[in-house]
Amino acid sequence: MFFDFSSAFSNIQPILLKDKLDCTGLDHHLTTWILNYLTNRPQYRNCLQISAGITKELVVDFRRAKHSPPVPVNIQGMDIEIVRSYKYLGVHLNKLDWTDNTAALYKKGQSRLHLLRRLRSFGVQGALLRTFFDAVVASAIFYGVVCWGSSISTADRKRLNKIIKKSSSVLGCHLDPVEVVGDRRMRTKFKHMLKNLSHPMYHSLEALGSSFSARLLHPRG
Repeated sequence: MFFDFSSAFSNIQPILLKDKLDCTGLDHHLTTWILNYLTNRPQYRNCLQISAGITKELVVDFRRAKHSPPVPVNIQGMDIEIVRSYKYLGVHLNKLDWTDNTAALYKKGQSRLHLLRRLRSFGVQGALLRTFFDAVVASAIFYGVVCWGSSISTADRKRLNKIIKKSSSVLGCHLDPVEVVGDRRMRTKFKHMLKNLSHPMYHSLEALGSSFSARLLHPRG
């Protein structure tokens, strides 16, 4: 269930947000600026209201036998819409099948690859062109790769790698494929989680044992 709250931004409690930002190690001056911006806002309220019309439900059912559709959840007298795919924090979820997400990334990557080619046609090259690729093209292709990088289908991986190969041709240099980038970012994320004692998964990962940690941090090959 993906809940939508009306005017959620206006309901932020500045003091609670400041404590959470301090825990993340955010610069003190930036935290103070955010707190000052949110304090005493005229629309500030201390309550949240569910927006039933925008709230969606995604049903994940791995049973092989077909079953009748579930009865919709009713909130505030309104049946919540059941969807087959939902975009959450920029990642398209579809019963743990990443086809919809890949299609969205591929479409966005194609349009940004066009901009990369246009820049090269204007004489832009070298480090500047690579910076544009990293900031505009790669940021789109690899968005959320830690979530889906290890579980997308071979066909989806090939689609994204086509864009990378074309970008490599434009730049005139080697670019790592999706699987390499995903693995590298996963290991980097894992290291950060092990160093962050306040991370929700820290104790779970630590309990898995040093041998498990070693295999992830120092894979063979």
